[in-house]
Amino acid sequence: MDAAEFERTKQYVGFDQRSIAALAAFHPVAAPELSRIVDDFYATIEANPETARVITGGAAQIARLKQTLIGWLDGVLCGPHDQRFLETHSRIGTVHVRIGLPQRYMFTAMNRIRVQLCEVAQRSLSGDRARLDETRTAIDQILDLELAIMLDSYRLSLAERIRTAERLATIGQLAASVGHELRNPLGIIESSLFLLRQRLDKLEIADPQLEKHHDKILRQVKLCGQTITNLLDLARDKAPNRRRALLAPQIEAAVENAALPPTLRVELAVPDTLSIDADPEDFGHVVMNLLSNAAHAQKGHGTVAIRAERDNGGTALYVHDQGPGVARDIRHRIFDALFTTKARGTGLGLALCQRIVSAHGGELSLLEADQGALFRVWIPDIELGRAAERGA
Repeated sequence: MDAAEFERTKQYVGFDQRSIAALAAFHPVAAPELSRIVDDFYATIEANPETARVITGGAAQIARLKQTLIGWLDGVLCGPHDQRFLETHSRIGTVHVRIGLPQRYMFTAMNRIRVQLCEVAQRSLSGDRARLDETRTAIDQILDLELAIMLDSYRLSLAERIRTAERLATIGQLAASVGHELRNPLGIIESSLFLLRQRLDKLEIADPQLEKHHDKILRQVKLCGQTITNLLDLARDKAPNRRRALLAPQIEAAVENAALPPTLRVELAVPDTLSIDADPEDFGHVVMNLLSNAAHAQKGHGTVAIRAERDNGGTALYVHDQGPGVARDIRHRIFDALFTTKARGTGLGLALCQRIVSAHGGELSLLEADQGALFRVWIPDIELGRAAERGA
C-alpha cells in the first residue's frame, strides 16, 4: 500500500481529525488496561494449536511479543497516523505473512482486540454517551485501517508467489527443452575427452599446454551440465530428504567441495554438538553457493566467517563476507530467478537456495548489506518445519 492509497483508505473508513482526537483522549483511559488485553490475546494464541505453532521461541519470545503488541496498541491510539505509521504497520503485516499466520486468524485476532478496547470504552465512558459513541467509532475506524494494511501485505505476498510460480513454470519448460537438446552433445564431448585422456596416457605424451586445454574443456562441460541441473532443480518441486545430523561435518564438507581459492580464509564457529534437521545434499548446496558468492564478492581474498546456533526451534547459520555488500536498489531482487550482477552469472544460485530452504519450512535472508553481505539460513526442526509447510 502506497501513501496515496493509504490516504484514500483513511477517507473510505472515515478516519479524520475527529477520530485522531477521540483516540488520543481515550489513550489515558485504555493505557492501564493494555497489559491485560495483551495477556488475553496471547493466552488465546497459546490455546489454539494452529496459532501456537508460529510461536517458536517459547516463553521468552512471548514476553518480547507482548511488549511489541503493547507498543503497537500505543501507536494505534496515539499515532501519528502518517507515512511512518503506514511503513511500520506494513512491516508487521509482512511478519504475519512470513511466519505463515493464516489470514482468518489475523482477522479474528484483530476482532478480539477490537472487542476488548470497546469494552474498556464502555466501562469507562458509559456516563458520556456522545464521547463513548465517538470513541467506539474511532476504534472501529483505526482497526479497519489496520486490517486494510495487513490484508495488503497478504495481497502482495500472494501476487509475488503467483509471479514466482509463473516464472518457475517458464524456467521449467525452458530447462526441459534445453536439457533435452544439450545433455546428449555434452555427454558426447565428455566421453570424447575421457577417451582422449586415455589415449594421451597410453602414448605417454607430456604436453602441459594440451593437458591444460583438456582440463579447461572438461570444466566447462561440467559447468554446462550443472547449469542445466540447477534449472531443472529450480523448476521442480522436490521434497527434501531430511534427517538429523551434526552440523559441523556438513559445513566442513561444503567448504571442501566449494573449491575456494587458497587465498580465501574460512573461519568456522560451529559448536561440535550442534545438529540440524536437513537434507545433507540440499543443505550442502546452499552453503557452497553462499561461499561461492562470498569468494566472488571478495575477488578470492580475505575472510568469510561462518557461525551457527540454536534459534527459535531450529538451527541458524550465518555466512558473512568482507566484500562491498549489496546495493540498496537491488537487495529486494537478489533471490529472484535469473537475476544476477555477475558478468557471467546465471542468476540461479540464490534463487535455488531460497527454494531449498523454503522446502525445509525455513528462511533465507540478507541481514546486512553495507559492511559485507551477511546471510542467515534458518532450518526449523523437522516437526516445526512440517507444521510450517502445512500452514503455508
